[in-house]
Amino acid sequence: MGRKTHLLVLLIGMSIALPAQDLHFSQFHNAPQQLNPALVGAYRADHRLGANYRSQWQSVPVAYETISAGYSRKMTLPKLKTHRFGVGAHFLYDQAGDGQLSWVQVSLSLAYHLRLSDEQTLSAGVQARMGQRTLQPGAFQFGDQFTDNFFDPQTASAEVFARTASGYSSLGAGLNWRYADPRSRTEILIGAGSAHLNQPTLSFLENEAVPLPILLNLHATALVELNDVWDLSVYLLGQRQGSYREIVGLAGGRYHLNELTGWPLAVQLSGGYRLSDAAIVMLELYYRDWRLGLSYDINTSPFRQATNGRGGTELSLQYFITEVKPPKAFKACPVF
Repeated sequence: MGRKTHLLVLLIGMSIALPAQDLHFSQFHNAPQQLNPALVGAYRADHRLGANYRSQWQSVPVAYETISAGYSRKMTLPKLKTHRFGVGAHFLYDQAGDGQLSWVQVSLSLAYHLRLSDEQTLSAGVQARMGQRTLQPGAFQFGDQFTDNFFDPQTASAEVFARTASGYSSLGAGLNWRYADPRSRTEILIGAGSAHLNQPTLSFLENEAVPLPILLNLHATALVELNDVWDLSVYLLGQRQGSYREIVGLAGGRYHLNELTGWPLAVQLSGGYRLSDAAIVMLELYYRDWRLGLSYDINTSPFRQATNGRGGTELSLQYFITEVKPPKAFKACPVF
């Protein structure tokens, strides 16, 4: 193979070996199924629908675009009394570079929520993922396609890939502890998640399969009610996959503009840092059962020389549904 092909294979291998680096979200708390299957159903409402979009490094030729969407709900079985199951499905698509190197993932999650008290719940979850990496090598320019220093797209290249798609299946699991005070807005979640426990492999070349390293993370989110109109929010994440490490911390304040029943409105401003990578600013709007988040990464790593400090724009949208509960006691009124 030529020098350009060797370089291409190296870049592909790096992308496969470090999947967490190009599939992360700054608003990780708004992408719970990507983080930990134990978070499926770990919220006050009964249903949760969410979508995320991230556009990163648009000022350089290797821009990343990531899209995800998910749905989850709580399930109650009569014999479980106050304990519940959570089920969810999640889709993720990521694309980068001239060769349209893409990553598609579909996952199903199942969680069991053990109620320890009125405020505390301990959850355990498992997740199954199906994924595929694809590549469009026709978008590349190889050395044998140049004639007299001019590129001829009609000239066929001798550089051939054994395949342009590679699939995999992986298993994940997680634990989570949740504290939610029913008399206030205070809510705390602390958990640990994992993915690729079976270490699946990917490859575009014959006999050169690259294993996906196990992904491990620790995460914590906290919302603490300070008074009638102010809350303190904190979001923490640390994860590891192979040689890749990521540590993110965010903190902010949420101000409630309207606490009327049925018409709650709040706005939250947060800031934080991804260690050795980027500063993050985030604005979130809460209206009734809707949550809208907008964040921006300001690149601070050495790569900022190529990005001019531009990092990534991220948008999230969530919708929560709370079912109307039947009364605990039913009393028939006589008709006269």
